[in-house]
Amino acid sequence: MKIPDPSKYNILYLDSGSGIGGGQRSLLLLLQMLDKQRFTPFVGCLGGSPFAEEVAKTDAQIIPLSLPEAHNKTDKVKRFTFQDLFSDFRLLQVIPQLHRVVKQHSIRLIHANSLAVALLSGIVARINRIPILMHKRYATSYGILDKICEKLLHRVILVSEATRWDFASDSKQILIYNGADLEAFQASQTEVDNLRAELITDNENKADSESTSPILVGVVTRITPEKGIHILVRAMSELRKSHLERSVDVKLLIVGGPYFQKDHEYLESLKQEVTELGVEDSVIFTGFLPDTRVVTTLLDIILVPSIIPEACPRTIIEAMAVGRPVIATPLGGSKELVTPETGILVPPEDPKAFASAIKTLSKDNNQLTVMGESARQRAEELFNIQKNMALTESVYTELLT
Repeated sequence: MKIPDPSKYNILYLDSGSGIGGGQRSLLLLLQMLDKQRFTPFVGCLGGSPFAEEVAKTDAQIIPLSLPEAHNKTDKVKRFTFQDLFSDFRLLQVIPQLHRVVKQHSIRLIHANSLAVALLSGIVARINRIPILMHKRYATSYGILDKICEKLLHRVILVSEATRWDFASDSKQILIYNGADLEAFQASQTEVDNLRAELITDNENKADSESTSPILVGVVTRITPEKGIHILVRAMSELRKSHLERSVDVKLLIVGGPYFQKDHEYLESLKQEVTELGVEDSVIFTGFLPDTRVVTTLLDIILVPSIIPEACPRTIIEAMAVGRPVIATPLGGSKELVTPETGILVPPEDPKAFASAIKTLSKDNNQLTVMGESARQRAEELFNIQKNMALTESVYTELLT
């Protein structure tokens, strides 16, 4: 049996996502930036999943576990059903698995990346008398489950004020925004031009003058109803009614793919609505693009039309990292990330409001530039991964010592 290095602490990270959403991308970045001289990462996740494949590219050791899969969220406020709950309780068999992992790898701390795994691993942490913390990446309420989980945890890392538990003590909760590697999250002009040539096939892509190029607005997310992408399709129709295209050509890029069956159905309904509204020449479905760094840089304006509260959308952080203004709904963490200097907040489920905001920014290149510069400055102040990683590691140190 390998004797653990007494100068390093073994940390078990747990994530139940089979796909790669914002929470998984944030965890992958954390694993990449973690101080390996002090901490050794182990990652418990669904074996064979896309997330596990990405973890394999880091120097963390993967531990396949029968964790509960992410819930198919359909309600704007109530984020789980009794069927979800029953399914999770059936997976109590994961507890002995986790207990063996903690013993075998001399785990000193557990870092849970979701509520479901926090509940399961919280029991194991208590049995083994080791600290556990959770990254709280949701802004909606799970009611009694939240309160049970809070009792099991030693600390909670909030990704926005919108995720704060009003029933938990302030001393247990610490705000650390999601971060981005601001230097690495930059695309070259060649990369951007290549992607533009690949996605924009109209004659304006070949124009010599930059002023004749279309304004590219876009949403970069999983294709699912709660993201409100249908609002953007209708906004493009509203823009056409306002005759904006006579002075400025605006194209909407819908970047992402579906996950659940309802998401596939939603994608088809989006394509049908695009046809029915007659905006096929203004809307581009790109499918999933793995390098958000390039596509975010390509876009002139980032759109976040969510109709449910999101904790701390990575889309907004990455938009600001590359100096792009954001148009978003004031739900969850979005309302504290986007300021009047960096973007525009519009009412949810309001295509006319989105169309008006897009029109305002698209007609004013100077405002686009100024807002982009302010966005980058805000990213440097709040979303610098080096600063935020240091804060996270200070929480580890506090709990371990």
